[in-house]
Amino acid sequence: MTRDADRRTDPAAVTVSLAAEAAVLEGRLGMILEAIDEVDALIHAVSEKIRRLPAAGEHAAPPVDEGHATGLAPSPTRCL
Repeated sequence: MTRDADRRTDPAAVTVSLAAEAAVLEGRLGMILEAIDEVDALIHAVSEKIRRLPAAGEHAAPPVDEGHATGLAPSPTRCL
């Protein structure tokens, strides 16, 4: 007897199995679509925050200490 003769499939069982697999896939698709919606909302929120940032040159830069290239004040306990 060949392997194919031993492995006869019941069309009803195959249909039930495929229907169950389709239901699982539909559930996963729903989760993926929800995640995409969340990412889209985050992208929109970040884009809106970026859009509201002042353009270059519109904000005042913090004052820089003219004596130091880094703009940082020296430590009061350290002498150079």
